[in-house]
This record gives sequence, C-alpha cells and structure tokens, in this order.
Amino acid sequence: MLETDAPSAQRFAIIDLEASSTKPKNRIIEVAVLIFEDNGIDMSLKETYSTLVNPETEVPSSILELTGITKEELDTAPKFFEIAEDLELLTRDCILVAHNVEFDLGLLRDEFETMGIEFNRKTKCTQVLAQKQFPELANYDLKSLCELLSIELAFNHKAMDDAVACSELFQRTYFEQRSPKNDGGPSLTKLHKTHPGLDLSFLGELTRSPGVVHFNSEGKTIYIDRFENLEEELPRYLVRFYEKHEESIDDVQVRTYKDSLMAMRKKEERIGKIRPALNMEERKTSWGVFLKENPFSLRAFPLFKGKGDLLYISDNKDDAVHWIRLQLNDIEKQEFAYIDQQDQKLINRLKKEREKQIRSKVKPFAQYPHDHFVVMGPGRDDDELSCHFFNGGKLSGHAFLSGQAVFGLDTTPSFVKPVKETGLIKHYLLREFQDWKNRTRKDHSIKVLKSVKAARKANNNEANGNVYVEETNTNRSSKKKKTSKHSKKFSKKSKKKQNHKNSNDPSSKKRFSKKGNFKKKNRSSENKQPNGNS
Repeated sequence: MLETDAPSAQRFAIIDLEASSTKPKNRIIEVAVLIFEDNGIDMSLKETYSTLVNPETEVPSSILELTGITKEELDTAPKFFEIAEDLELLTRDCILVAHNVEFDLGLLRDEFETMGIEFNRKTKCTQVLAQKQFPELANYDLKSLCELLSIELAFNHKAMDDAVACSELFQRTYFEQRSPKNDGGPSLTKLHKTHPGLDLSFLGELTRSPGVVHFNSEGKTIYIDRFENLEEELPRYLVRFYEKHEESIDDVQVRTYKDSLMAMRKKEERIGKIRPALNMEERKTSWGVFLKENPFSLRAFPLFKGKGDLLYISDNKDDAVHWIRLQLNDIEKQEFAYIDQQDQKLINRLKKEREKQIRSKVKPFAQYPHDHFVVMGPGRDDDELSCHFFNGGKLSGHAFLSGQAVFGLDTTPSFVKPVKETGLIKHYLLREFQDWKNRTRKDHSIKVLKSVKAARKANNNEANGNVYVEETNTNRSSKKKKTSKHSKKFSKKSKKKQNHKNSNDPSSKKRFSKKGNFKKKNRSSENKQPNGNS
C-alpha cells in the first residue's frame, strides 16, 4: 500500500511589540517572537527571539514607566535596521499572530518601509478569535482575557510576557474553534462537578437565540448576564462562572428574546432592580473612561464615581488609562513650549482645535448616530418588529410593531412604552451600534425620524398651504388661496418693504412729489374758497 505524504506543518509567529507612542512616527522599542509549529494534533514551541530596539527618538516617560524599560537600555540597544534581517527570516513562511494584530503588523511595515522593504504576512488576531468564542464579554484586552481563562501574565506591556500569554490564548481559541468537538460544549460530568446542585435538564431546551440568565443560589439571584447564543454560550459559561467567581449555583432562570438589543436592555434593567451581589461587586472594582466638560477632558474614574459620558469600561485602572492613550495616539499634540505664553488667544485657539479633534474621535462612543430615530430588530414572530425609539439623543421608548406600521412612521408614536435610559444602557447601546459594523449577520436596521415638534410644524404648514375656498364676485368667479394669520402678517410686511423700496426709487419720488404738489394746490384752493373763488 502506498503511503501519502503527510501535510506540511503550519508555522505561527506569535509576536508582541512595544512602541514609543511618539509623533510624527511611532517607533518600535521592544520585540518578542515565539515560533510555534502545528502538526494538526498539537502545537510545539520551536524558537524564541526577543530584543530591545533603539527608536532613535525620545520616548515619553509615561511609556518607559508602563513598559519598565529605561532610557539607558534603549540607548545601548540595536537599531531596527540591525535586527530587520533576523525578523524577516524568522517570520518568513509564518502566519503572524498577535493581540490586535493590525497594530503590530502596521508598526513592522512602517519600520521595513524606511529601509525600502515591503513586509507582508498572513495574520490571525487573538482578539478577534476571543470575540468569536466569548461574544458575551464586555472587554477583550489581553489582561482581561488572561484573568478570565486563568492564563499567567507576569508583567503586562512587557513584550515577552505578553507574547507568552498571547500564545496560550491563541492555542485555546484557535484549537477550540478549529476542532469539531467544540459544538458539544463542556461535558455533563464537568458541569455536575462545578455545580452539583444544578438540574441540567434545561440545557436540552436552549435555543440559539439571545437571552438573559439569572444565576441563583439558595433562592437568591447572585448574578445576571446576557448571551447572544444561549445554546452555544451558556454551557461553557457555567464552567467559567465557577472558575471566575468560585461559586456554585443551584438554579438558573432563562428568558429568551429574539432581539439582542432588548436582551441587553433587560439585563441592565434587572441588574438595577435586583442588584445581585456578584454584579455589584464586579462593578465596584470596574473603571470607566468619561468625557468630562468644564474643563473638557478624558478621565479614568471608578465606574460608580465618574461623571459625564461613559466611553469605555475596564476591570482595572491601567487598561482605562491605556485606552485613553490609544484614542489620543493619532491626534497631533500641540507643543506650547515654543509659543509666546502671553498670547492667550493663540493658546486658546490651539486648545479648541485639539478639543475638536478629540470630540470627533470619541463621538461614536459618546453620541447616537441621530437625534431622532428608531432601531428595528426581530420581533416576537415573523410579522413583527421590536422597535426602540430615540428622541433628542436619548432612548425614549419601545414597542412591538408590524413592518407596515413602521414603514408609515415619521415620528415616535404616542403609544410606545416609555423606557428609562441609564448611563450604562447608553454605553452598551453605543457598543452594540459599533459591533454591528463588524457583523456579517444584519438583523437590525435604523430609520431616521422627525422630532414631534418638527412634524407638527410641517403638518401645520402643509395644512395652511393646501386649503382653498371658493369666493364669488359680481364681476367674475375666482379661486383664492386662504391664508393663515402668519401668512397675512408676512404679506403686510412684504407690502411695507415694497413701499419702502418704492420710496427710495427716483421715479417713485417724482410721482410722489407731483402728488404732494397736487394736494398742496387743493389745499390752497380750499383756502381761497371763503374769498368767493370757485
């Protein structure tokens, strides 16, 4: 019997770069690469590489503090052109893997481009893989995922430590999604072991719909969460729930929705009403990035203490600060050191220009796409739509309507059920709108509406402009347009303006003077009448 050649092993280059965050060009200051080989059964580490890189530019002290690298270490490190050949040969014929791989690949391309070399590699992103496997998470940064999956991360923002953690995350997510056995989720034995008091018969009734789940223990709801796909996500989450909270549950309550937006809103409303212990504990330790006014700034605060528009949520302060830096990274920072400090007008103008840039960058995280609109999602049956209405830049209500009824709308109907919008509900809604751009499945649509005030005004104008009455004259019968009080006032003003205009016209003045003289003659003749002149 002839033996076929075994398929060639696939090689992956797991890479992490630390950068200078300088303008106009972001430079690499540290590189770490792990070469793994996948033989179809498991992965094996083949080679490692790491080095500091002299960026040939001044690195901000905040970056040095974040990475733990000193200025002296960078000054004595090799420049990029000295390590470029090693990197090119090491990663040749490899798929490049990183957490947010577009950032790392972009840095490498820029560095190679300065040498006249085009650097291209196939890529895989552990952030994208994690989003597919754990779609219910609020945060997908490397540190948060490592905490969730109990992956050791010795020093965040140290290239080799991040690369090792990234390789572990890649193996878990890549093999999990590639293997056909993942469809079944965790074994019943493992679920019984983590939650011995839980009746697992409900697993057979789960659907692939969005839903909200209450996790109960001893008759109390201790945690509430939502899921995009109950059938796939909930069994796995039961295991992660135990690993994360070290708590067993004895009952779950599942509420299914077809509209993921409604599931998200219901989750937040129930957390606010019931205040489950683990949800409250989780939020007390969370940090948020807020857009503050007076003075304008992006600030990281504990989630419950922050004020302003909530832009980002993290489970620690470092990640919140790092998110702010990422948003400001592409915005040119104004250098005020070389500006006359007495020229306050110029300084204020430069500050306003930078503020405008920042507002534009964070607008998708702070404001809805329109002031008045409706978001339509799947309803309770095929002939119905779940409609969330927004007025004046706020979520105002919800209603189930037929597609035909929504098509005829131009304003929010008066019969919709009012909905109270909280800062967290707005934040998660805006995140949903951002996520829709990256989804292949489009199950929501947006229709822009008019404000109630604008609609009333338009209706009044339309009514006033289209009412005609029949008037009969002794000489002729004619149709005249009926005018409103407003239009009558307008016509009077127009006549006054026309008279004023005519008074300024030379020919008009001439006619007026003749008329005036004529009146004077009449008055003079009237004065002469008592004397007997006719």
